[in-house]
Amino acid sequence: MIDRKYWPLIAAFSSTNGTLAPVQLQKALFLIGQNLDVGKLTSPHFYEFRPYDYGPFSAIVYCDADELEREGLLEIKRPPEAQYKLYSVTALGATKAKKLRPKLEPLELDYVDRIVPWTCSLSFNQLVSTIYDHYPEMKKNSVFSK
Repeated sequence: MIDRKYWPLIAAFSSTNGTLAPVQLQKALFLIGQNLDVGKLTSPHFYEFRPYDYGPFSAIVYCDADELEREGLLEIKRPPEAQYKLYSVTALGATKAKKLRPKLEPLELDYVDRIVPWTCSLSFNQLVSTIYDHYPEMKKNSVFSK
């Protein structure tokens, strides 16, 4: 099993360029939790998501990312041209992620390697809309309109 706090690292490492925006991080981890056997993913439980402004949200994801930054595994940047933070894997984080990935079952690893780049391939609006289409209960508190 993989400790829950490492999932933001695994997700960022699995992205197309080692970096995720907040919406990509939240939605990728939400989909992983929805579609994989969370009993195998972490101990003692995975993230609990609730409907929020732009769909499924867990504040603990950001707490874990902050801890990973303190450990030197993730770098959290706020580029001046962006209105949000970017979560990037450091060299030390890449080494850690490479050690963690073999702990996943092959089907789980395949899913992660497909779903994270998929979240990166969509615009913000496309990603949130698609999540709402498949998980309508997650738009309960939404401020987002297509």
